Amino acid sequence: RILEKHPAWKGGISFEPYGLEFNNKLKEQIRLRDNYRCQECFREQSELRSKSNKKYKLNIHHIDYNKKNNNSENLIALCRNCHLQTNWNRDDWMNYYQNKVRLSP
Repeated sequence: RILEKHPAWKGGISFEPYGLEFNNKLKEQIRLRDNYRCQECFREQSELRSKSNKKYKLNIHHIDYNKKNNNSENLIALCRNCHLQTNWNRDDWMNYYQNKVRLSP
């Protein structure tokens, strides 16, 4: 299969289901906690537009890439562009965000 040859392929883990508690209410709590700003580029959610100029909400990223770990300390709000970057060099991003969360007030 073509997917399996892609350098970002991680054995199909992206198809694993999310935990039940990863719902719209939790996602909104994380966006609010992060002041409706991408925690990487700091763009406000109100500024975010798709290529077709449609508004969108911040994505909620699992820092440790475990979709069942929905502890708020493992979640961070990111815009689509920044969230897409986290598909590469996952260990580096995981270390980066774990340190960032530990250092924040």
